[in-house]
Amino acid sequence: MKRRPYQMNTILILGICVAFLAAIFAAGYDSKPGTHKD
Repeated sequence: MKRRPYQMNTILILGICVAFLAAIFAAGYDSKPGTHKD
């Protein structure tokens, strides 16, 4: 199997998606009252 630059793009996009989801979840939890994060 040859390494293709397209694979790097897919991994990059997946990483961005994961980071985006993590940010959304973090914002959702941060919006809840009672928890103070700095």
